[in-house]
Amino acid sequence: MTSAVRTKNRLAWRAGEQRGMTLLETILAMVIVLVVIGVGLAYQFTSNDKELLRKASIRIEAMSSRGHAMSVLHQKPFWIRIEHDKVVLAGADVRRQEPEDQIGASGLTDDEEFSESNEEVYDTLEAGEAVIALRRWGTQDDAWIEPEEGESIVWQFQSTGLCEPVSIRVAREESYIIMHMNPLTARVDEEEAVIVQ
Repeated sequence: MTSAVRTKNRLAWRAGEQRGMTLLETILAMVIVLVVIGVGLAYQFTSNDKELLRKASIRIEAMSSRGHAMSVLHQKPFWIRIEHDKVVLAGADVRRQEPEDQIGASGLTDDEEFSESNEEVYDTLEAGEAVIALRRWGTQDDAWIEPEEGESIVWQFQSTGLCEPVSIRVAREESYIIMHMNPLTARVDEEEAVIVQ
């Protein structure tokens, strides 16, 4: 005995009767899609800020470490110069020697200041959208020095292995990374980071 059961396919289209999404369902689906896109874009912009700040802070630490090592190795002064739109590692030209009567053997003038005419640029970091500021230790927490157009701030590494203790802030909009630099190693001693989403 064979039995057959007839079932109605509820999803099948019947002649004259069409079934689709209502206006409310369509609007709800669009809202969900827009929320997902908005969250994705916010994450993308936040991760770009974090990546930009992280790369700049790593590069500045590498430049300071290199400048410190070169000043000790060559027994000549080196420095990081923070300008409005870039950071420059510069120092004495260790590849050429000036006559003793113009400038002393160490590249210093008679008043123990380095002659900038002998400056050699060893590395440059373009700041791009980041704003780089310096704060000398012992000053107030909000005493950040941001160089204006045409100005620069100098952080010098001595040939004795010491450097001035400073903090360097790399910022973009409300996000920032603050590096507290060690005066003996010219490396990051402590770091603070605030990434605003």
